[in-house]
Amino acid sequence: MLSFTIASQHGLLDPSTIRIVGNLNVFRDNLSPTPTPQIATDSPKITMDNRLGVFALWEQLTIRHSKSKMVCEQIRHYNRYMSSYLGTSSSKQDLIGHLGETALCMPNPKAFVESVIDNNTTGNALRDASFSCHLPCGFLSGGNHINLMESSFGGLEIEIMLAPDSNALFCETETITGLEEAHYQLSNLKLTCEVGDIRPEDMATMSAQTTGSLEYNTITGLYTSINTNNAQIQYDVALRQLQSAFLTFCPSNHINTLAQNGLATTYPAKTGDSLGHFTRVQFLRGGQKYPADFDFVTNKSFDSKVTTADSQLARLQLESIIPEYQLDRTSAGPVNLNREYDLSGSGDADSYKSQPDGGPLFAIGVRYSQFGTGQSFQNEQFGVSLESDLAGDDPQSVFVFLKSRATLLFSPTGVEIRQ
Repeated sequence: MLSFTIASQHGLLDPSTIRIVGNLNVFRDNLSPTPTPQIATDSPKITMDNRLGVFALWEQLTIRHSKSKMVCEQIRHYNRYMSSYLGTSSSKQDLIGHLGETALCMPNPKAFVESVIDNNTTGNALRDASFSCHLPCGFLSGGNHINLMESSFGGLEIEIMLAPDSNALFCETETITGLEEAHYQLSNLKLTCEVGDIRPEDMATMSAQTTGSLEYNTITGLYTSINTNNAQIQYDVALRQLQSAFLTFCPSNHINTLAQNGLATTYPAKTGDSLGHFTRVQFLRGGQKYPADFDFVTNKSFDSKVTTADSQLARLQLESIIPEYQLDRTSAGPVNLNREYDLSGSGDADSYKSQPDGGPLFAIGVRYSQFGTGQSFQNEQFGVSLESDLAGDDPQSVFVFLKSRATLLFSPTGVEIRQ
């Protein structure tokens, strides 16, 4: 667990400027006193999800009110959420440009290994991969400034739960012999942010702000699994302003193993590492079809040989993450939305580990709000009905992300979240 505290002080915090700064190193074993760094000539190689970069290490993000310790926002499965978010909202130039510098992201797996993981050929000079990454979330990105005075909102605590080595790292191939103790190391960690001084003439006004409210979008992360060709997912989410929802998938046996990338956003898997495909999708509210009163029947239902993504589901997926009118850059496209890869861990040209443009980017999503008002699910269940060609005993992990509008109320007694 990483924990940082922004203390109470006479100042205004701009949350969007918060960065986690540090160095990353990846080692192939756990030898004492000096683990073995990876060098360019090693084979097979240990790596990480190239689209995520350092975000692959952030398993859960929690922001707390420092005085009351109450949670302002918590995003579970943060790294999997970020994979869909970065793939949708960042172009290839973003991934290789400023995100490559700040968060160690790359659109190509080979470029990622060479620029982030590998050391020089001799390995005698350990190369630190330095990063200074932002933390996309509603509370920090909502455009609100925080009054850090003790009499007002006060300070913040930011907690990041780190991902286990076996899920953050994976081998380029399925051969992990000699890599069972591969691990990552973070060093020189700091939190940086911008805090503006309060002018003396404004001090009385700012100190009198003992109560107030902040509005922002927040993400609720849920986990379930399916193992049938007719899956029904239902949740009592009790959200008043649900903006959108999307689901990502991963074969359950890919999670927490160095042989597979447990953070890849792929299609489900069938026996033999072939892709499973959804043939009919329904979004439900209280057991009834909503917001569409028809079924989404995919192109796989009409032609089993088609390899392109279903265009309607692809559009819904992108809209559920970033509304169309805000989507001015993306790396999503025919290359990483196609069905032309398999789910073997071999790392060859057909493997999901080697796909270009950041890697596979599959999700199923729906947008409920056109103007930010959202839809109420306080008294109705959120549901999804998924028909597919899955067969046999092939459990699939499903990560559900719900974006909703939240209002945070603060007072001398603490904070309260209304969703």
